Amino acid sequence: MTQRMIAHVVLACVAAVVLMQTNRAAGQEAKAHTTASPLSAEIVRSPYVWKTLSGTDAAPVIEAAMPGAYLRATVGKTTTIGLVVDGSGNAGCPADSMPVIEYSVDEQPFKIVPLTKHDARYVLPLAEGLDASRPHRVEVVFRAADLTAQRWTSPKTRLRIAGLELDRGGELLPTAARPKRAIGFGDSITEGVGVDGLFTSWQSLGVNSARTAWFPLVATALDCEYGQLGSGGQGMVRGLELPPLPETWSRFDSEASRLTGGRLDPQPDYVFCAMGTNDFEKNIAETYAAWLRDVRAACPTSQIFCVIPPLGVHDQEIRDAVAERRAAGDERVHVVETAALAPLFRAGQGATQLAADGVHPTLEGQGRLAALIAVAVAKADGEQ
Repeated sequence: MTQRMIAHVVLACVAAVVLMQTNRAAGQEAKAHTTASPLSAEIVRSPYVWKTLSGTDAAPVIEAAMPGAYLRATVGKTTTIGLVVDGSGNAGCPADSMPVIEYSVDEQPFKIVPLTKHDARYVLPLAEGLDASRPHRVEVVFRAADLTAQRWTSPKTRLRIAGLELDRGGELLPTAARPKRAIGFGDSITEGVGVDGLFTSWQSLGVNSARTAWFPLVATALDCEYGQLGSGGQGMVRGLELPPLPETWSRFDSEASRLTGGRLDPQPDYVFCAMGTNDFEKNIAETYAAWLRDVRAACPTSQIFCVIPPLGVHDQEIRDAVAERRAAGDERVHVVETAALAPLFRAGQGATQLAADGVHPTLEGQGRLAALIAVAVAKADGEQ
């Protein structure tokens, strides 16, 4: 090969490298992104459960301590959707205790994703290759988290969202919110523990599903946006990782109140309480009645529904607490009887038709419980 030929080859190689770098830069420019704030008015967020923080760059971040929190959005002019997660709060969290989310794009089946990173900010891809000429809908749900990693006092297992990442030029479009609101308090049954199989450990989160617990099913049937506040081991007078309900219902966590001027804002149409299963050998009637008085002060016109646990524990005490309030003139407090389901739940005696461990309802069990509660609400609404 002559020197002239070698020179031509070298020049061709240099030109190819320059072209590759130019194309790569153009591709990077084409893939530039923009981040939509999680506080954007176009995003529908579950009420009562998201606490607002300032991120590492002073941009807003929303944080949920309890599984069940969600957001919904409609986007346009984008081929990609990413969830911007602030993982700084998860620092020090063991891998098998990290928050688990699930998401759906354009009503496709939900995909489950255990979070794995502790970075201050990272993007979790939700969709790519979308048709930018039409709108796309995305829903993200906080599916599960470890109870035993100081849920109430530490952010290690909480979900922090810093926004939605879209192509540059992408936009949020209005998303219709449901017209009513509900807030629901409960224990591991309300948290969705064991919905998808036998619950064995808080470090085996695959069987837990907050989205398919009874409360979201009831709220959806009532056309409500909802705040889901179920936490395993909690009771009306007994606490485990969390203090008893009267000490936590009005707070996001150990540091921040969810009340504004002593009220839930906006006021929920419905308040649900499904407590008592964990209150071993305790009488809860007096504490329950006092809690109802406090909730009424924060929610002056809300309908309040007190669900007797499927195991039937403390049934008469719950009835007594509600009767006390109704005798005081509060006719918007109701008992939800669950005796029809009681034969299908048995603590410490193995699996039943509706519970893999006899206590925590499967999806079918949650569905039956939800149907029973929804009927009770419809009846109460009809009497007002």
